[in-house]
Amino acid sequence: MYYEAKKETLIMLYRHTLLTAEQLAVSLHYKPKTMHNITSQLHQQGLVRSIPLPFLKRNHVGYTLTAFGARGAASLVGDETIYRAKAWEAGPMQIEHYYGTNAFFADLIAASFTEPDEGLLEWLDPRSAAERYVQAQPGEKRHTPVKPDGFGMYRFADQSRLAFHLEYDTGTEPLHRLKEKLLQYGILLPTIWPKVETVHILFVTKIVGRAKLITDLWASLQKGTFQFSRLPQVWAVYEPQWKQAGLNGALWCGSEDRRMRLRDMPLLPPLADRYVSVLGKQERDPPPIGIRR
Repeated sequence: MYYEAKKETLIMLYRHTLLTAEQLAVSLHYKPKTMHNITSQLHQQGLVRSIPLPFLKRNHVGYTLTAFGARGAASLVGDETIYRAKAWEAGPMQIEHYYGTNAFFADLIAASFTEPDEGLLEWLDPRSAAERYVQAQPGEKRHTPVKPDGFGMYRFADQSRLAFHLEYDTGTEPLHRLKEKLLQYGILLPTIWPKVETVHILFVTKIVGRAKLITDLWASLQKGTFQFSRLPQVWAVYEPQWKQAGLNGALWCGSEDRRMRLRDMPLLPPLADRYVSVLGKQERDPPPIGIRR
């Protein structure tokens, strides 16, 4: 039972490291009870382990792959040659960071359920997002100057698209590292994106006042290092405000004290193919009557 759903779950956990059953259900378009059954079966088979999430109430747990489960997932996505068991044996270290990053994408998907023509077209994990920006000169070692926590593309009802790089900020990163991160975005993204002014870096921060600090750093680079340059847009929001107001209400802080909702930001034009599937709205065949959940 659940053969295809189990494969999808293993692949999601392989790519995004740590997810709750609720986040998996939203992202894969399964009922919560179905996903709880799937994670329970995978746990019994030794493919996933549960990890307590003490920063959440009511004894929430997340799921991550065991080394055995990661080996199976790697084969499903064609990563057999780069799979390393040691990376999965101890489990993830930055639990709150992984949870918060993936919660943002799951929140976007859930928000689209009430909007028939909207949805998340793309959700890249940190490794896949960084690989888009690998730089290599002849005879030099490959390096990735930009390493977002994720990349997403959200389509609105008029088919315009929000392209964003997510940075989940727990407040532990010192200012000089934040400035260096912003500097690399400002240097690299204009060389990759022809319409870079409609590409965004979104910071979700857990610390009050940190959003303005980040956008002030960006404003200083705009007036100095990047004066007269074509640049991406940088926005930040305090996580509780995002959780409370969501996609349609949360106001993101930009440079020069701008405040804007995601749907009001500069957007990319529609795709030629408007029927691209969106996450969380995948078509699912109903189970046989005898095993409906």
